[in-house]
Amino acid sequence: MSKAKMGATVQYCGHDGTFVADIFRVGNVNVVKANGPVTPDSIRRPAQNATHHLMDFPLAGFWRPDIGVFVVPKAQVKELKQ
Repeated sequence: MSKAKMGATVQYCGHDGTFVADIFRVGNVNVVKANGPVTPDSIRRPAQNATHHLMDFPLAGFWRPDIGVFVVPKAQVKELKQ
């Protein structure tokens, strides 16, 4: 991921679900800011029309799903081909 994206549909790690978020590149990390908490009840299932995939491997980075904020190395947010 190399550029900012507002209103991305993000697939949540390996889950079959998505959430809406803004993605910002800051140095060598991506900051993913969801439009609210990311919980099993708040993600949309099944995952459809995802524009990006957020991964927690190999480094978890900073994950605060309770406030909808994730900071991970830049390679752990992949832009998906539509």
